[in-house]
Amino acid sequence: MRALWLEGIEPHLSHKEHPMQRTTRTHARHHRTLRGRTLRGRILRGAAGLLASLGIAAGLGVGATGQAAANPMGSLDAALTATGQPGPHRVPGHYFTSPTAPAAQQRIKPRALLGPSTPIMVGDSICTLSVAGIDAAGNKVGITAAHCGVPGSPVRSLDAPEAGVIGKVVKFGNLDYSVIRLRPDVQLTRNYGRVALNRIGGPVPGVPNAACKTGVATGTKCGPVLGQLGQTFVSHICASLGDSGAPVYAGGRLVGMLNGGFQPLPSCTTPLQGPLHSPAVSTTWDAIAADMNALGGSGAGFRLP
Repeated sequence: MRALWLEGIEPHLSHKEHPMQRTTRTHARHHRTLRGRTLRGRILRGAAGLLASLGIAAGLGVGATGQAAANPMGSLDAALTATGQPGPHRVPGHYFTSPTAPAAQQRIKPRALLGPSTPIMVGDSICTLSVAGIDAAGNKVGITAAHCGVPGSPVRSLDAPEAGVIGKVVKFGNLDYSVIRLRPDVQLTRNYGRVALNRIGGPVPGVPNAACKTGVATGTKCGPVLGQLGQTFVSHICASLGDSGAPVYAGGRLVGMLNGGFQPLPSCTTPLQGPLHSPAVSTTWDAIAADMNALGGSGAGFRLP
């Protein structure tokens, strides 16, 4: 079993199409950079150790790319759509109800509202925002998974395409997270859709207590924590491509960020799978915050709005 990165979806675009108007054909985005390999190596080693501590044999491939999300065609797609949850299905090849723009976002259009679980486009990749807030320098920032983009990648909100580019990736840390510097006119919230945060950080729920995540591909799903080793924890939460960066929370408290899963176990794409899907690998928020503070600059001293 090797690690599967829950890569963002990179649509194939025609010259006439806006990135947020077409996502019907997809492949996984993978950045073959030394920094990317270093980040993957760290989380894979952590996940390997955790699996070993749980008594699960694992051969984790540090250089493994994320698997592309299947996009079934014709009758198979129709059958999966009919047996899946009602739409919208905002990430192709996934048959769970995707969250839609909350009323608070609709009220302030064309401005963008950013908070935990906002669906975002990082460059040409669909991912999910963990959280948005203010750093020690007073900058508005958002946090998502590092493997969603590269430094300098423009960021847009899928729930407010009218707002255009709302920020850009300005910093990678030593873990799989990135800091997005947001435009000053972006509105921030700690309550977005079904996610309401009142605190950030603190211990991950102990085994087998539940944690939840909300992502653009599979919506809100909860499952038991299976174990934790240092900054990495594994939980049996339904997640897939597009959910990268999603907040992992318990009782109104942000405890981590969703990063990946494990091959050859399938990611969670249809309700027909039931519990037969890969566990989710996440990084604790405490580790992310400590790394941001140690590096200084954008994101350091992060607090909720």
